Amino acid sequence: MVRGELSSATSASTRSGEASVLVVDDEPGIRRFVGRILREEGFGVDEAPDGAAALDLIRQGAVDPTVVLSDIVMPRLDGLQLVRSLSALKPGLPVLLMSGYGPSELAQRGMPGLCGVLAKPFAPELLVAEVRRCIRG
Repeated sequence: MVRGELSSATSASTRSGEASVLVVDDEPGIRRFVGRILREEGFGVDEAPDGAAALDLIRQGAVDPTVVLSDIVMPRLDGLQLVRSLSALKPGLPVLLMSGYGPSELAQRGMPGLCGVLAKPFAPELLVAEVRRCIRG
């Protein structure tokens, strides 16, 4: 999300002790769908339309996510580049990727250590379970 586009979702991200999720996807419908599911489960949710915007929000201190949930294929900075950048910027921040790619394909691309990969489409229950698993470590 562009800095000027921070929505009320951002202010909700620090609810009393709840974990916050930064949802990164270039498709607004996916961001809304995922955000709604996570909010219903009590998570704070922030959104960004691509990896570059997500990094900007984190660098500026506008968001401090507990976990990042990112698509892989996006303009400007894709999910794989985002994982690499976050590992240097915020080591230990779990990143869960969403894509048609499977985990073994990502490992072959030099992406070990990911929290996980959700294959689209996914059930809401699986999304919530995977985000919780990533937070627990």
